Amino acid sequence: MSTTRKSLLLAGMLLSTSALASPSLPAGDASSGQPVFNAGSQYTATLDQTHNRWRLQPVNGQDVTIDTGDCGTGAMVPSGVWLLVVDTQGGAELLAPSVTRLPAGQPDRVALRACDKAQGRQLAVPQSVLDLLAANTGAIYVTE
Repeated sequence: MSTTRKSLLLAGMLLSTSALASPSLPAGDASSGQPVFNAGSQYTATLDQTHNRWRLQPVNGQDVTIDTGDCGTGAMVPSGVWLLVVDTQGGAELLAPSVTRLPAGQPDRVALRACDKAQGRQLAVPQSVLDLLAANTGAIYVTE
């Protein structure tokens, strides 16, 4: 098993362990099998794909909500926590840790590109949002 995969599995275990062990988390629906996540502790940004809206929740600052309007390719990713990483070309991409359930055939990496450069399965994001994500984010919670 590669070092990267081991790191991802460890990150996923830490996320799920902290979600289960934290007394400040709201009660979850155990029957759904979905992990319960708490904004600001496991992730520092959210993406509401239905409304094409980002919400940044930096540790040292005020929450910022950004409506990205018609910037998009129509690509969607499964709901759950995604890690923001740098791809081999130096661009931003989302990486699904082991706690994020992916349907068969869904890649575990999704590129984030500026609105005018995104295509296919890449997520289109305004450049200003990409810059904010890179400076303030490690994990993103994606909802449909």
